[in-house]
Amino acid sequence: MFDIDQQKAEEITKNFEIPVKPQILVEIQDVQASQDPSPRAFADIISKDVALSAAVLKTINSPVFGLKRKITDIRQSVGLLGTQNIINLVSFFQLKQAFNKKSAISHEKYWDTARETANMMSLLVEELSLQSQCPIEDAYAFGLFRDCGIPPMAMKFDDYRAVLIEANAKHEQVFTDIEEAHYQTNHAIIGYFVASSWNLPIKLCQLILRHHEPDYLRDKNNTDLSKHLYVLAKLASNILAQYVAMKDDSEWLLAKDDVLGYFGLSDLDYADLEQDLKEVYKIQFG
Repeated sequence: MFDIDQQKAEEITKNFEIPVKPQILVEIQDVQASQDPSPRAFADIISKDVALSAAVLKTINSPVFGLKRKITDIRQSVGLLGTQNIINLVSFFQLKQAFNKKSAISHEKYWDTARETANMMSLLVEELSLQSQCPIEDAYAFGLFRDCGIPPMAMKFDDYRAVLIEANAKHEQVFTDIEEAHYQTNHAIIGYFVASSWNLPIKLCQLILRHHEPDYLRDKNNTDLSKHLYVLAKLASNILAQYVAMKDDSEWLLAKDDVLGYFGLSDLDYADLEQDLKEVYKIQFG
């Protein structure tokens, strides 16, 4: 488990471009913290930005939220999605804009992968009937932000693409261990500080920090919700890897036994789940 104190935090992040929280997110979080936050107040702030408004409407009308009619009003979107969902979406789209400098990887491809992971995790919540134990909005948020430390790593290190390729090819090693060997830090740590500096929920920040820990499910101090999210992310990553490239995710062999055991799934159960989810994903998002 990572142990991050203030001194270590400053040493790790001082040479990274951690974007300042944008004003629009400050305003939205201020509204959330007020005594009587209203959908109208959120909508008024979001409506100032045409691109952001379009992104919110596009997301709420996606299959993830399963609405029976098309939503065209931002205030209605806030009422249907809830304030935390709105803040998560605003944060995601603002991060996309913040990380727009020269990089060793395609940021657009990265953000597409983040959305795909969020979509697949949401489908898994429904497929496994976990709504009462793991809200879809939590699964969607973790899918969006899980790897948010990758863009600043790619902006910092010119050879980062090669290290990503190396980490994805070594199925017997923990992904972040390979980053550590090259840079003495990793994207989980940097992602934790990105999410923390933007005041995303503490539980989300902590899971971002620890999402590559191979013994995470065996730590009795972790909550059931965080373990559910950890497992769903591992399942989603592997199903997407099979869907896109017909191969396992880089850490699947390390995580498989714990992940399947957590939900009591046999290899045959998982094979059926993977096939079902690939078909559903193709219909809804393909």
